[in-house]
Amino acid sequence: MSIKPVTEYRIAGSGVLSAIASLLVTALPLAAATSPVYTGTGYLVDVPVSGILCTNASGQVSLKGNVQILRVQVSDARLTGRLQAAMDSAYQPDGTSIFGGAACQEVGTWDVADPATPRFTPTGGVWDMSYRGVAQADGSDVITLTGYGVGGVIDGLRLEETITRGPGVPSDPAISFTCRGSLTTPPLSTVTLIDDFEDGKVTGWTPGWNSGSIAAVETNGQLILRGNWPGTQTVTGYDTSGWVARPFNWTAKNNETLELRADLVGISDAATEAEVKLKRWPACYGFSKSQRYVLLWKFVPDWPITIFTYEPLALKSTNVTLVLALTGRGPDLIVTGRVLDKSNHDAVLYERSVVDTLNADPSLSTEEFEGLSGMRVILGPDRAPPLKTFDYICLALLQYTDGHLPPAEVTFDNCEIRRYGVPSLSIANAVRLTWPAVAAPFAVEGAPNVTGPWLPVLEPVFESGNIKQVTVPASDAMKLFRLK
Repeated sequence: MSIKPVTEYRIAGSGVLSAIASLLVTALPLAAATSPVYTGTGYLVDVPVSGILCTNASGQVSLKGNVQILRVQVSDARLTGRLQAAMDSAYQPDGTSIFGGAACQEVGTWDVADPATPRFTPTGGVWDMSYRGVAQADGSDVITLTGYGVGGVIDGLRLEETITRGPGVPSDPAISFTCRGSLTTPPLSTVTLIDDFEDGKVTGWTPGWNSGSIAAVETNGQLILRGNWPGTQTVTGYDTSGWVARPFNWTAKNNETLELRADLVGISDAATEAEVKLKRWPACYGFSKSQRYVLLWKFVPDWPITIFTYEPLALKSTNVTLVLALTGRGPDLIVTGRVLDKSNHDAVLYERSVVDTLNADPSLSTEEFEGLSGMRVILGPDRAPPLKTFDYICLALLQYTDGHLPPAEVTFDNCEIRRYGVPSLSIANAVRLTWPAVAAPFAVEGAPNVTGPWLPVLEPVFESGNIKQVTVPASDAMKLFRLK
């Protein structure tokens, strides 16, 4: 979970425009984690489009298409700039209103040597925001805003804001707006091609084996691993396996995932498994696929392999991608194996996750594994904490043999590493309203209490069959609802 710094701003404006002016400091700075409080000021520069006023049959007055440009000056240069806000507002006869729209703020600097004609110079990046607000008859406002940065040093930053204004005359510039919000950094998302095996040379990979022999050859843009174990019987699994390893350093972080991916081109009849492994040498996690099963496992020195899951599945073994993913979750590590179908837009053919904790986690015994697979391999229980640092990636093959099988062969292609942040899942504080889709044109209204003021709900209404529905974010201004 990322830490969300809380910030506070105070801004003065004038009239209806002051509600829009309050938006101009909602793009929070990255430095908020260490200095959480920032202040800023916004000034109206121009109203290029005044908008259109219209009145409906109920006497409700609406302002449509109003556009304002504001000068924004904040202590953090990434928040200083020129804001353009578009607003639609619906007024009630009692003086209350609900308003909202889109706003964008171009990052830059202002030359105010002549206050009457301030000059703006863009420096790169735009805050793209949307907002909604409710103005009460006493002049107080509540505004919510969300947005993100595009380009420059703010690219990908996300923000959420709640903005309040106390009661008073709307045009009084002495009344401040108070904004509280949070900022999240862009989610990590990188893809690193380790090797596409197109140069015809096994460069950067080191072969390894415990017995027998292993050969690695690049041909036709693919990597072929060939293993031979004459006279060697499989006892622990590692005694009849071979691999190629390549240095790659990574430390597990909370809510960050590392994925090792490799295309599986094919498995020969004499090969039992194709494997992808992430190592803290010589310990490792592994995901294995044969032509008749898949399994997730772990190995630590001086102890037999620990198998977390075994599933008998006859999945295709050509033109698929093997994925081993590790995700930090506090002191634990989530270990995931996937098989993707390259011929069908990487559709997931198989996916399974286990959580490796500080405790002894469930695993298969030697007898249980033999009963499921028919293979006698000495296994051990989980006796080690999660691995959190890694220094190698491996592509491997295993042959379960009595020592009389011919050489085994597995073919790989396109090995890559992906790193990405795991987004936090949240549940919106909202209510879904439904009603029959009758012929009469009913509208939904909301109010803070039964006496009002009743304001129109502006969220889009969807119709399915004979039912209409709308989802409304919960707020102090919308606690009760009615059809009108």
